[in-house]
Order: sequence, then structure tokens, then C-alpha cells
Amino acid sequence: MNVIEQNTPGYSEAFPAGAPKTSSWCNGTSKPDDGAPPSDFTAVTGLASVFPEFGAPQPANSDGKILVSNGKTYVRLRATKEWALVQDQNENEIVGAHFDAMAPKNLAIQMKVEVQADEGTLVGGPPPGRNDLMWMVRRGSFAAGSVDAVYVQMDMKMSDPNMKVVANIGADWWRAPDSPHSGVNNRGAGNSNWVELSADWSTLYFFSGSTSQFTAAPPPPLTESPLPTLPASTRRAPNSSSPCLRVLTPR
Repeated sequence: MNVIEQNTPGYSEAFPAGAPKTSSWCNGTSKPDDGAPPSDFTAVTGLASVFPEFGAPQPANSDGKILVSNGKTYVRLRATKEWALVQDQNENEIVGAHFDAMAPKNLAIQMKVEVQADEGTLVGGPPPGRNDLMWMVRRGSFAAGSVDAVYVQMDMKMSDPNMKVVANIGADWWRAPDSPHSGVNNRGAGNSNWVELSADWSTLYFFSGSTSQFTAAPPPPLTESPLPTLPASTRRAPNSSSPCLRVLTPR
């Protein structure tokens, strides 16, 4: 899927097993209408989630892993509409854990993380009943009120082609680069649609705010060629029907 499809409702390739059915992100992309952080926030971090695929058989005793590479986070400067790189995986450690999606985020088990020679990061695949939630440990920073959108991209692939998993990416705004996790110190910027991972590289994309504003001034990784539009053909049908409910609550 291209960057526009990954941020347009209805284009998820499959769905996450074990996700709360009423969560706004269960069906795919979800984000506030306003792509900007709260006026007094000064930091952001890119996020990625990997879940077992809903309705797909999982290989027994798989020790498959997910390789993550080229993670980058940009913020758009309100005054000039230029994009500034604030997180780069090549210079920033990816960390995370296996969370139970139905429980509070502090109920997690350790996720093995291995930095590779090429600066990619290998993480353990999601165990039954849990996901992989990962993020870049050093938050990107900016002056309060200076930013009106965020863009995140990451490349992912699997070590075991028999694994059946879906992934999405997104971002969280933070009050400050060193603020502790709490309901008042962080705010979700949103997330992309679900992408089926395979043994080949997939690039995942997320942007906050409107598609028209994003396409009018795209970030540096996307400026070498015109941005794609939504295909005129029928949307790709997921391999299974959605387990998510139509009436959704915010993430």
C-alpha cells in the first residue's frame, strides 16, 4: 500500500487478533482531525505495533522475528511548512515490549531486541495473546507551538515466511522529552492502517492531519516523485472480515 492508502479508512489489508473490538485503531487508521500537538507539548516519538493476524493460522512454536529498519520521524514547522527530522533509527535505539492489548500498557513481558550490523533492529514476534509495541527511545523535540503535524515511516519484514502478522505505525506527542508516562503527559497523534508483513520489505507510513495538507507539502523522503492517489479500482479485500465493531471509541 502507498502512503495515501495507509492513511485512508478502509484500506487495511487484514486485522489484529486480540485487539479491543471498540478501539478506534482496530479497523485501521485513526487520528484526530487536528494533526498538531497540544500547544504546550514539545516532544514526539514514532511507534509501531505488530499483532497476530486475525483469522489466520499461526505456526506452532515459531521463533520468527521482525526486522525493523530506516525508522524516521519528521515534524512539520507551522511557520514555514517545512519538515524537520527529529528521530532517526540509525542514531536512536528501538525499544519495546510484548503487551496484552486488552490490559493496561504497564502489563507487559520482555521483548528481545537485537541491533544488527546494518543498524536495523531484530525483535521477537508477538507471542499468543500479545503484541509487539516498539518505539524510538529518545524522543524528538521542538519548541512549544512550533509544529502542526508529524510524519513517521519504517521498513519491516519477517524472518519466518509462515508467520501471519499485521503491523501499523503511528506517533505519540509528549509534554517534554523526559516526561514520565501518564494520561496528562502524552497524547496520541494517530496510527496508520494494518499491513500484512511478509519475508519481503514493506514500508509503513503515517501522517497526522489532513491528506490535502500533507500532499501539498510532503516530507523529504516522498519528494522525489509525485505522491500517489487512491486507486480507481476496487479496494483490496482483507483475507478475513473485520472483528472490530462499527461504533468506535477514541484510542
